[in-house]
Amino acid sequence: MDGGDFSDQPQPSRKYMLVCFLVVVFFFCPLMAFIYWEKYLHQDPVFSVSLTEVAGGLDLARSPVIRPDFGLTLRVDNQQIARTCREEVTVTVFYDDTVVGWADVPDFCVDNWTTAQLEVPLSHADVVLTYEQRRRLASQLRSGNLELTVETRMVFPEGFDRECDNSASRQSLLLCQVTLGQGYMYCPGHLLQDRFHNSY
Repeated sequence: MDGGDFSDQPQPSRKYMLVCFLVVVFFFCPLMAFIYWEKYLHQDPVFSVSLTEVAGGLDLARSPVIRPDFGLTLRVDNQQIARTCREEVTVTVFYDDTVVGWADVPDFCVDNWTTAQLEVPLSHADVVLTYEQRRRLASQLRSGNLELTVETRMVFPEGFDRECDNSASRQSLLLCQVTLGQGYMYCPGHLLQDRFHNSY
């Protein structure tokens, strides 16, 4: 018998080839589609904030007391395949460690593949600044580089655990440094320990 002759070797049957084809179609194709969805299609919403000054709120020439009045816009860029929602949203604006504005934001939802802009009316009160704060604030206003910290706290509604990365917490914190009048600034998010979590 010629060692190079494989003509007598059994050939795969049509039934075997059909089974292999069906395994590829009904197992590997859905698996690859799921991996693609996880990696490319599910993207967490991107949050950003812009701040503008309402005229007259930062007149340092009048007195050490200022009454800051800002216009704040929260932008939500939801480039994922599912609708996203948030509730119990609060916003606090700081200059250094001094609170200069705050707001409770109504619950909201943003549809998939959609960008929404939410106008947030800020409450404010008279703020007394130290001499050093007033001097630095005046310099930043002249140069157009006044930077404020915006802290946004929000809660994922029930049923949105996928966006929590399967964490026990449903609370998140957004922190961003925003330059007044310079457009939107990206706000990185952090999950917080659940307020109902038993820590002992």
